[in-house]
Formats: sequence, structure tokens, C-alpha cells
Amino acid sequence: MNLRKITVIAIMLILLTSVAAKTKVMSFDNPGSKRLLKDEKAGNYYYFRPLPERSMKLNVAGIDKIELRSFSLERKRKAEVISIIDKKQTKHTLNPAGVVYGYHTFEAVEIPIPKDTKEMEILCYDRDLYFRAFYEEPPKPKTPTRKRAPNLVVDAHSGILSMTRNGNSSDYYSFTPDQPLRFTLNNSRNAVIYVRARLLDRELPVFDVYVNGKLHDTHEFSIKRTSTYSVIGIRHLSLGKKVTLPENSGRCVIELRAKTDHLFLGRPVLLKRK
Repeated sequence: MNLRKITVIAIMLILLTSVAAKTKVMSFDNPGSKRLLKDEKAGNYYYFRPLPERSMKLNVAGIDKIELRSFSLERKRKAEVISIIDKKQTKHTLNPAGVVYGYHTFEAVEIPIPKDTKEMEILCYDRDLYFRAFYEEPPKPKTPTRKRAPNLVVDAHSGILSMTRNGNSSDYYSFTPDQPLRFTLNNSRNAVIYVRARLLDRELPVFDVYVNGKLHDTHEFSIKRTSTYSVIGIRHLSLGKKVTLPENSGRCVIELRAKTDHLFLGRPVLLKRK
């Protein structure tokens, strides 16, 4: 089987599945005897015939049309069924469609339902005929799904620099006295920040951490230098600091502001949920 045939078959299966999914079976309020019709295409359903000289009632509130399917125990040259809506009787001719597992099926009859009709009746005097009603459920409007915000969004920084250790590198966001590092934590996620500073002289680098616009804490570096971490263009890099942030109950904005005239490098890292 070539690719084109496989594609066509797949599309047909999808279409058949989508149609079947919209079709809903209906139940008569006062059915008589029943028989099971097994149909590989239309599905397996019980079909009903009315009690002698009586009609079968259908609740059709909110439905604009029904599809009445039927079969006979014997071959019929002529068959008909009567629909009753608001005491008005309408005859429907049943045209033969084929034989399914010994039952003589008819083409489905589509019966429109006037607006605001709550009940209708199906009447048939032929005791060989069995019926089942179906309707197409209108597609439900899709509820717009709210797009979930990313867990961490970096809103502002003064540039991205790559920090290397033992051949492995990580991106750090730089911040200066003129440009803070600001990021947002969403979805109740928590994080820590790893920070280093460029050492220029013996002045100690200092930066503040703000949470939702309020000062949370202040951190000061020593003049000790790292011998394992490096950044291209930076000769002397400080030892690292791990900044633990307060627990986030929903959404919070974190901002790192340089208090001294140094270049700082920060990398926020999300913590695993407990």
C-alpha cells in the first residue's frame, strides 16, 4: 500500500470518527419490543417497534431535526412511517437500503422539528418494522483556554555573558548601577539567584535585592577572586553568592540593583516543587 492510499484512508477514518462523535442516539419514552441491529458502519443499537395501534414518543426539546433509521424483518416492496408533531401527521416513505445481518434496512429519513417543539410521535402499523431516532448535537463553542505564563520571565538586564567552568558554560545576566536585573516568577514557583561581580580595585561590590518593589536584603562581596570560573573580557571575578528568595505564593517581581560602581552577573534558577 503506497503512501497516498494510506493518507487517504487516514483522512477518511478521521472524518468518519468526527461525524460519529456528533451523532447522538435518542430514546423513546414508551417503546414496545426491541431488536439489536449490528452495523459495522452505523454502530450497534437497539431498534424498537411501537405497541399495537400506538405511537412512540420522543423528547425533541432543543432539537431542530432528527434522523429516523429503520429496518424490517421481511423484505418490503413498500413501507412507510408516520411522524406526528403538534397533532399533524406526516407520512414518510421508507426506501430499501440493503440487508444487514439478515435485517432489511431502509434509508434514513430526516424529519425537521419546528422551533419550540418539545415532543413528537412515531407511528407505524406494520409489525415487522423497527425504528431508532438520532440527532446531531450542535458543536459546543470552545472555551478559550488561558495561556499559562512562563514560570520565569527575565524582564530587564544590561546584557548576557557566558560564564565558564571546567569546559561547561552558563549564561548570566549582567546588571549595573544604570540598569538593574529584573525578572518575574509566576505560577507560585520559587527560585534562587547565583551572583558574582567584576573586581576592579579594593572597593567591595554591594547590591540590593528588591521583591515586589520592596527592599528584601543587601549583599556585599569580599575581594577574594575565583580561580575556577571565568568570563571573557573580565580579568578578576569574585567568589559567588547564592541568594535565597522569599517563598512565592503566586507571582512576584525580583529586582537586583547595584549599589556600587561594579558590573554584576546574576543567574536565576528555578527550584523544584516540593
